Amino acid sequence: MLTAPMPTPAPTSTATTAFPRTQRIGVLVFPHFEPLDVWGFIEAFSIARFIGTSYAKAPALPFQVVLISNECRSAANRSAPAPVASFNGPRVVPDLFRDEALEQPLDLLMIPGGQGVNTLLMDQDTAAVEALMQWVRAMDQHVALVTSVCTGAAILARSGLLDGRPAATNHQAFGWVATYGPAVLWDNVSRWVDAGQYVTSAGVSAGTDMAWHLVARLAGRAVAEAAALAAEYDWHRDPQEPIFYPQQAAVPSAPASS
Repeated sequence: MLTAPMPTPAPTSTATTAFPRTQRIGVLVFPHFEPLDVWGFIEAFSIARFIGTSYAKAPALPFQVVLISNECRSAANRSAPAPVASFNGPRVVPDLFRDEALEQPLDLLMIPGGQGVNTLLMDQDTAAVEALMQWVRAMDQHVALVTSVCTGAAILARSGLLDGRPAATNHQAFGWVATYGPAVLWDNVSRWVDAGQYVTSAGVSAGTDMAWHLVARLAGRAVAEAAALAAEYDWHRDPQEPIFYPQQAAVPSAPASS
């Protein structure tokens, strides 16, 4: 009598799964940055997981996010940066001093917008402004990608990094930001613009959409899609797609300050 052959047991592998390396995302924070510019952007990276791994107990992560203070180390303070207050929002405790970021392995730099951008660029201490510009240019040589959200593009434009390249910024502050980059190829329609090494977004929530795009670019579309689903986020994947708002009565604006 013929007997059926026993199934061959599946081979057992003791090898550890090799994931891509964790990429490090640096976000500059300064007094009166716009909260959602930072938190919306960060969430896309922090919730991302490699395909097939657990959210709670992931063996490896696609990204690590660190906050970079605009404060530099000094003789009086070399231990840790001071907390930084967002605009009408919570404070954050940065991980790194600004000059310390140049000593750290980082893959991407993001500069947010907010009321604090105007303060940084209009500082009466011109040496402080130029020191910030020199740091931005140095970081450009240190990381693979330089990005901005909202009016953070004004800082990149002022540094000269965006000259001759397409870029986006907050639509309501478009005229003001554009004065810092007359040689920039400004886009007043797109929610974000990917110009290769430089990726810039329009205002606030557009930066979150851009962040998901960057997750897809750096870790793969499947990682980004799974993360957006986990976040229950309505990702606007096409930067050319307009956002429609319900018809509204005109709301009076505040009088210009003197």
